[in-house]
Amino acid sequence: MEESTIDKLKAYLKVLEERYKYYYEVERDKEISGLKVDIFAKSSIEHFRQVLTKSIKIDQHYTKEYAVVKAEKRFLDKNEVEEFSKYLKSLINELFTPSVDIMSTIINGVLVSASGFSEEAVSFAKKFKFSKSFLLGIKGWCDIRLILVDLKEEKLYSNQKGKEVLSAYNIKSSSGGDKTKK
Repeated sequence: MEESTIDKLKAYLKVLEERYKYYYEVERDKEISGLKVDIFAKSSIEHFRQVLTKSIKIDQHYTKEYAVVKAEKRFLDKNEVEEFSKYLKSLINELFTPSVDIMSTIINGVLVSASGFSEEAVSFAKKFKFSKSFLLGIKGWCDIRLILVDLKEEKLYSNQKGKEVLSAYNIKSSSGGDKTKK
């Protein structure tokens, strides 16, 4: 017997939340900039170089990463994916403060659909690009990874930047293994 779409959606979000907990601070059902997202996760990693001893640091910087997961039960078309990408761009002002201490910030925008995506939506996501540098990169830069998760067809789609982390969004099949159709 096949799982209902709502159960499949809830199960996928639970799996995703568990994956995030290892590396991120995770919040469920959070409102950010007027939109309620199902999962919001954030991570900050400190990088530094040392000389002679651990107490003498010659430089340091941070890498920040955010994951914004929005789930829908219905079929999504290009307009909805485009609106989500605009929303992700608007988050840069809220989540990113240009600084010489912060090297890069990455926003992983994940749109999950229990009923699938239109061909135009998938095409838009694959072509989507966004990278912004601040003060020629001296005060860091920000990239957006756009990832679509189609639970109906059990497929993953992403822009070029999203391919770096696409395997983290694999869909668990009912037999227990991961499905990795792209």
